[in-house]
Amino acid sequence: MPSNAARVVNLSSAEGTWGAENPVVRVLHGVTEASLKIADTIESPHFLGWIGHGPLSAETQQHGEGSLDLLATYEEAPVLLNMFFTAIGASTSAAAPYSYPYVAPVQTTQVVHTLTMEYGTAGAAYTALGNIGTELTIKGEAGGMWNMSVATLSKNIIASSSGMASAFATKSVRPVRMADTTLSIDAFSTGTMGATAVSATLASFELGLKTGRHLKTFAGSLTPTAWGDGVMEGSLKLTAEFNASAKALVDEMLSTATGGVNNGSTGTFGKRQIRISATQATSSGLTVGTFTLDFAGVKTEGETLFSDRDRNMTVDLTYQGLYSTALGNWFAATVVNGTSSTT
Repeated sequence: MPSNAARVVNLSSAEGTWGAENPVVRVLHGVTEASLKIADTIESPHFLGWIGHGPLSAETQQHGEGSLDLLATYEEAPVLLNMFFTAIGASTSAAAPYSYPYVAPVQTTQVVHTLTMEYGTAGAAYTALGNIGTELTIKGEAGGMWNMSVATLSKNIIASSSGMASAFATKSVRPVRMADTTLSIDAFSTGTMGATAVSATLASFELGLKTGRHLKTFAGSLTPTAWGDGVMEGSLKLTAEFNASAKALVDEMLSTATGGVNNGSTGTFGKRQIRISATQATSSGLTVGTFTLDFAGVKTEGETLFSDRDRNMTVDLTYQGLYSTALGNWFAATVVNGTSSTT
């Protein structure tokens, strides 16, 4: 049997106590690749008088590391976003279409879901306990679909004595397509998010978030006993065909641009509010699938003139997250679907 067909990823609902095994209750749909790593530290010191390896070794700590790659779908995206932002177990709207709005942390930490994840085959299953989200990537390229990648840390990994849990029911999921995607780039603190559409120039995008979350290990335990928050950082890279819209964004980097390069921290130089949104509607016109990414940022990298995509001139525009008073944050995401909860 091909390995891809044999492997499955199952998830629990939110853990009540971090790292305490919570039975898995559902399969994660759309996964294209997954991995778990037993990350342990074994020390084998060298001794005086020995010209080769010494006779002693000991394991000093152990935890788990994981990664997931999957197609972004309207139905499953909230399950993963709950690991990175204030978790939403049930939709904030009482009736369909159901809404799941998320915002990045600014000055306070957020209560997120940690999950038990089961991964493997019918005969070789492993369970990672206390998975916390450390990195999230959402990207898409014209002519394709959106993809999501998640990196996790876990308290530890255990081998299942009875194989994978019983097969769970599958549900219908819909991939997020670039064909349904729009791009808007607006003024920073005075602009209206999503007002200025420039979709025709977008070739690809890649949003990257790092949470700074980390494991804590103390004396008396081989495995971590807690985890902590860190500073969340985000960046957004747009690859755009070099047309009039892209040229205006490039030219503002020059000293001759309005405002110049030395207009201070309160100026508008290099700052933009960017909305990337995909929408899929039913035949009746009711929107039952929307995935919106709102990003406020400033360009912090120079721009290479030029890149090439299918023999067309392109330019890469990279923005680092920056708090915007108009957005009231530096990043927000909203998923709308036909599912009333994330379990």
